[in-house]
Formats: sequence, C-alpha cells, structure tokens
Amino acid sequence: MTQAKGGNITLELDAPQTVEPGQAFEVTAKVHNGGLYINPWEPDRCTGEASGGYMVRVDLEGPMGATRSQGPMCVRVMNAGTGTEEVTKTFSAPHAPGEYSVSANAILPGSGTETGDETEYVVVSGEDTAEPDPDDTDDENDDNDGTPSWLPTPGGDDGDNDPPAAQFLGLDMGRIKLYGGLLGLLLVLWVLSPYASLAAAGTDALGGR
Repeated sequence: MTQAKGGNITLELDAPQTVEPGQAFEVTAKVHNGGLYINPWEPDRCTGEASGGYMVRVDLEGPMGATRSQGPMCVRVMNAGTGTEEVTKTFSAPHAPGEYSVSANAILPGSGTETGDETEYVVVSGEDTAEPDPDDTDDENDDNDGTPSWLPTPGGDDGDNDPPAAQFLGLDMGRIKLYGGLLGLLLVLWVLSPYASLAAAGTDALGGR
C-alpha cells in the first residue's frame, strides 16, 4: 500500500489473479483519507464541499500499457473512521498467456504529490492450441531401434508383455512374427516346388506330341 500527505492518503489495488486470454476483467483502486484536519491553505484541499478532504486523481495502467483515469475527486475526512473513494475500470487480457502487471497511482493535482505506483500481477492462463505436425507425430511413433510405427508391437513399447524367452534373449515379438512369417512362406514354396516341376514336365510332354 503506497501513501502520500504524511500517510493521510493511502492507495490499495485489487485485481484478479488469473484470467483467460482476451477476457475482460475489472481492476479497483481504493483511495483512503485517514486525516483528521485539512489546513485551509492546503493546495490539495477540496473546494465547494461540506466537509474537508483532498482532491485526488487516480491513474490506472493495465496490460500492454492500456490506461484509465478518474478524477480529480474529493476524498473526504471522516469524523470517525477513514474516508474512501473507489475507482473501478475494465481492461482486456492479452491473448498471449503470461504474467502481466496492472498498477495504480493516486495524484493530488494541486501540489503534484503522488502516492507512487501500487502494482498487482495478473496471470493470463491458456496453452498453445496449435495442431501438431502429422509428420512429426509419425517420427515420434517410430521405435528407437529403427522399427517403423506401422509394424505390430504386441508387447508394447517396453516389451513387458513379451514371453519370458523373448525378454531373456532381448528379442522383439513384432520382429519374431515378421521373420516367422517369412520363413513360413519360404517353407511353403519349398514344399510346393516338386509339384511345380511335375507340372512343368507335363506341360513339356504335352507340347511334344
């Protein structure tokens, strides 16, 4: 809390802690007058008022340098307690996530006295919603050992579900199945090769007639 006039004028600032990108939010500055008596020759004395007080202008600065002002207004002396004037202004949150400052300063125009800036910080929440590049996703899904992402991986990425023998030998079940399929295909071709030779011989015999 900042102050002026020997502590008679004090300033406090209220702002939300978190807002969404682009959201409108309110900032409230409160100027308090705790003085008991205003000198008749005081340059910042209120004029034309039923009771004494200080003339005060409030300047507010929001995110990205946006400014709002109100006053001068009379912040009166109270017989009991403290005289208070509130200034509430609306600002718009930036669209970029981050932490932004908002500040207020109470100025007494007659003498040029200021309380100095009272500052709060507002966090603009939100995450980057840009869609990932599909090519990058495919690259990330490829195994570190060079196996493309489209090959079957029954044991998962870490191979915890692979049979104990495969885990012991450090083998990947996807590759075992792939190699097993190739060997099976070669075996079928080997079994069928005699029949292919007979068929070729029969064709030659028929052609020789």
